[in-house]
Amino acid sequence: MKEAAIVSLAIGEEHLAYWRRYCEATWKAYVQKCGYDLIMITEPIDRSPAAAARSPAWQKCLILSQQFAADYRQIIWLDCDIAINVSAAPRITDQAPLDRLSGVISGSHVHEDLRAVLLQRLRGNPVPYERGLRQWQEDQAAYYTGLPGRYGGIVQTGVLVASPQYHRTLFEAVYRTAYPENRNYEQLPLSYAALSTGVFHPIDTRFNCVFFETMLVHYPYLLSPQFPQPLFDVAAACAVQTEFANNFFLHFAYNRDFARHLAPTPAAT
Repeated sequence: MKEAAIVSLAIGEEHLAYWRRYCEATWKAYVQKCGYDLIMITEPIDRSPAAAARSPAWQKCLILSQQFAADYRQIIWLDCDIAINVSAAPRITDQAPLDRLSGVISGSHVHEDLRAVLLQRLRGNPVPYERGLRQWQEDQAAYYTGLPGRYGGIVQTGVLVASPQYHRTLFEAVYRTAYPENRNYEQLPLSYAALSTGVFHPIDTRFNCVFFETMLVHYPYLLSPQFPQPLFDVAAACAVQTEFANNFFLHFAYNRDFARHLAPTPAAT
């Protein structure tokens, strides 16, 4: 049995072209460095009318059920808008116990004392000063309203390390969840399943640094509509390339256009 494969889903030419332009070279270099395989899925796994009625993002919950998954001890799921800092990134599986579903809690790449700033800028409302994480945790817990238990964190499901042996049933159950379709797609049901069953295991936050969230805290001027375009391009490139250098996996969720400010890789030139 092989150790691990990185698996992702890029359905449609737009998503596949994006991955090829900004991510493919770094992924291929990383799997070569770590001894993993790379599997990119470009067609829907489930073609049923029910699957077509919701985002393809849900279909990450089917990857452990595919025939290829049985060949691996672990599957490393990556969203297709993630660039890998190959020279800095260690082997992600070294931090992921086989029987645990490993990943990063949303927002945990931002310092605890700055999550009030992140919360204020995400929501667009002032947040009264209060030391500690209570406000952040209550905001995150509100997403689970109506579900048993109370969880002050949400798993950022763009990066996950899972085992077909241990987690296939959990993933399949989440896929069958009759959950209202919204911008969170599969994230809340999958997060809830991981946290409520106790199988979640946190890894280094640098394996899933969401650039947009970091930008809201440290580079908020990049959202100013008055920023002249040439100056914006220079400032954005500095910010993106700094965060890329500081992290292992840089995730362009929320606004994937920021990936164009990455330094070109040799394979992309």
